[in-house]
Amino acid sequence: MSEEYLDPTAPVAVPRRTAPRPASLEGRVVTLLDISKAKGSHLLDRLEALLRERAGVREVVRRRKPTFARPAPDDLRQAIVGSTDVLVEALAD
Repeated sequence: MSEEYLDPTAPVAVPRRTAPRPASLEGRVVTLLDISKAKGSHLLDRLEALLRERAGVREVVRRRKPTFARPAPDDLRQAIVGSTDVLVEALAD
């Protein structure tokens, strides 16, 4: 299922679509992106444990944005795109 959303970082509101979702996480590389909000790491710690226990993922990779106030730097985005099957971006307060 793909949903349309507006990219808040675009200079003009352009509709975008989300990436297709896999039927299963089994055997996949999952990247957990901490956007540097308070307590985000606690949420991701629990999610990582659940992914390892229940989803049969091949690997969980942890990445962190330098600040939640800006989009992820290009080098971080490229590293994620080139090495993951599924991305989970999490925030918390």
